[in-house]
Amino acid sequence: MSLEDFVYAINNFYFIYMFAYSIIFFITTVVASINLNDLFIRSEHLDNTMLVNHENYIPISILVPAYNEEITIIDTIESLLHLDYPEFEIIVINDGSKDLTKNKVINHFKLKKIDRPFRKRLVSKKINGIYENMDKINIVLVDKENGGKSDALNLGLNISRFPLFVCVDADSMLQYDSLSRIVQPFLEDDKVIAVGGNIKVSNGMLIKEGKVVEINEPKKWIVKFQMVEYLRVFLNSRVAFNKINANIIVSGAFGIYQKQAVIDIGGYNTSTIGEDMELIVKLHAFFKKNKKPYRIAYVSDAVCWTQVPESYKILRGQRRRWHIGMGQSLINYRFMFLNPKYGAVGLIAYPYFLLFEFITPIFEILGLFTISISYLFSLIKLDFFLIYLLVYMGYSIICSTISILVEKYLFDRIIPSKLVLKLILFSVFECFGYRQLCSLYRIEALGKLRSQQWGNMTRIKQHQQG
Repeated sequence: MSLEDFVYAINNFYFIYMFAYSIIFFITTVVASINLNDLFIRSEHLDNTMLVNHENYIPISILVPAYNEEITIIDTIESLLHLDYPEFEIIVINDGSKDLTKNKVINHFKLKKIDRPFRKRLVSKKINGIYENMDKINIVLVDKENGGKSDALNLGLNISRFPLFVCVDADSMLQYDSLSRIVQPFLEDDKVIAVGGNIKVSNGMLIKEGKVVEINEPKKWIVKFQMVEYLRVFLNSRVAFNKINANIIVSGAFGIYQKQAVIDIGGYNTSTIGEDMELIVKLHAFFKKNKKPYRIAYVSDAVCWTQVPESYKILRGQRRRWHIGMGQSLINYRFMFLNPKYGAVGLIAYPYFLLFEFITPIFEILGLFTISISYLFSLIKLDFFLIYLLVYMGYSIICSTISILVEKYLFDRIIPSKLVLKLILFSVFECFGYRQLCSLYRIEALGKLRSQQWGNMTRIKQHQQG
C-alpha cells in the first residue's frame, strides 16, 4: 500500500466516523426537541387533584455533601428553604472539611448537637457529631471523617428519614418549583426509581428565594461556552433516551431516587469518582438482571442552577474527572455492551456512550490533526478538507442553535433575546479552540482511569438571596 493510499484510508475513516457522530447527535437532538412536547402534554393532562393536593406528594430528604464549601454552603441551604414543597428535610454532610463549612452552618442556622439514633444500612466513615434545629423545616448537619462524596451520600442515606432522596451539590441552587416537578414521575408511576433534573449555569444570575430575577451576561468567554454546552447536552441524549428507558446518567448536581432501591444495590460505590453515572448503570444492571420492572426518567423543567468553572485550570480538572468517571462506569459494566438481556441500555445507550462519548475525543483530535497535515502536504484536495471541516463544525453549531432556541421559546425562560443571539454566535466560536481543548482534557483522563481523587473546584460567591 502506497503512502497516498494509507493516508486516504485513514482520512476516510475519520471522515466517516465524524459524519456518523454528527448524524447521530443531530438525530437525537431533533428527537429530543420533538419529545419535549410530551412534557407539555403531561402537564396539561395530569390529574390536577393529584398535583394540587399536597397530601399526594411524597416526603423527600435532600442530601447536600459538602467539602470545603464555606463560600457557597449558606446560600445553597437558604435556597432550599424556599422550595415550594410540603414536606422535606435538609441533611448537610460535612465530609471532613478543613475550612469553616461546619461552623458557618451551625452558627447561621443555630443548630444544636444531639444524640440521634439511626440505622446504619450502608458502610461509611466515622461520625464526629450530629447537629439539628427545631424549626418547621428540619436542617441536619452531620460532621464526619473525610471519605469522599460517595461515602458522604451513603451516610446521608443512613441518616435520612424519608422514602425519596435528592442529591444536590453544595455549589448549586434548586429553583423554587424544582422538587414538585422532579417528583412527578414518582406520582405517575410506582415503578420509577430515579429521575434526573436539568442543570443550568448560574454564573451571572441573581437568584432570590429560588427564582432567577436578573440575568447578567457573563463577562468571561469560558462561561458562555459552557452555557452553550449545558443547553446542548441536557437537551440531547437525556431527553431522547427518556423514551426508551435508557438514560444512564443522572447528574450528581440534581437527581432524585427511591431510597430503598439505592440501598438494595449497596448504595454509592466509593471506589469510583463518577458516582452519579455509576449508580444509574448499577440500578439498570440490578433491575434488569433480577427482571424487576422499573423506570428511570428525566424531567427537563425541573431546574437546578450551578456554578461552572471560570478558569481553564479548574475546567481541565472537572472535565478530566467527568471522563474518568464515565470510563470507570463503562469498564465496570462492560458485560452490558450489546447484551440483549439489558434491553435498550445494553443495545443502544451503552454503545452510544462508548463509541460517541468516551472515545470521540481521540478520533476528533487525531482526525483534525491528520487531515490538516494531509492538506498542508497536498495529500488530500481542498474540497475534501473543507467538507470535513463543514461536517466537523456544522453539526455542533446546528445542534447548539436548536438547543438555545428551544430553551428560549419552548420553555419561555427569562434569557434576554440579546444573550440568545450571543450564545448562538458563541456556538460558532466554540468550534475554534474551546472544543478541541476540552477534548484534550478528556484524552488526559484515559491514563487515569484508576484515579479516585476528585480535585478541587474554586467557588465564587455570586448567588444572592432575598
